[in-house]
Amino acid sequence: MLEAGAFPAALAGPVAQLLPALGSSQAHPPFAVCQDGEALLIPTRTYYDRQRLLACTRLPGDAGVIALCLGTRHHDGHLREACLKQLLLQQRAWTVPFVVHLCGEYVLEIVERIGAALPAWNAQALARYLRENPAYVDTLERRAVSYWNCYYRGRYPAWDDYPGSRAMAALRALQRLTPR
Repeated sequence: MLEAGAFPAALAGPVAQLLPALGSSQAHPPFAVCQDGEALLIPTRTYYDRQRLLACTRLPGDAGVIALCLGTRHHDGHLREACLKQLLLQQRAWTVPFVVHLCGEYVLEIVERIGAALPAWNAQALARYLRENPAYVDTLERRAVSYWNCYYRGRYPAWDDYPGSRAMAALRALQRLTPR
């Protein structure tokens, strides 16, 4: 399954156990990022059955957190937001790509939630990830600008007032953090 490549190799066991419980999902081209030197392919969208996915998010340990990560890629924006809300309670470094990608979302409530959590959420893991993926962060910012311009410019005439701008500014500040 394509989703197995979305997680570090160290999670192969929990991922292999979880994916059959989730059932099948349509495949969309993934986006490629690196995390701690490991290439990951994160699904652009997932189409798991909502109830099965929610049941899997309640599994203990890494399996439930993996399901939350995959839920942040779900086609249903309300489900993405619900999974994000729970994922932000986690401090696992391997969840960072799933949270960061949502900064380029068109769903304002999701972007606002992330903006409120940054930069306090998992700052060192975020900073490492952002420094490791500069071209990806540039693309994410272009996407956020595009969504602002298309959907939110009337509500937020200045880019700096848009919640996505503030989230991207927080990510950029983290990207500049000096490694410890």
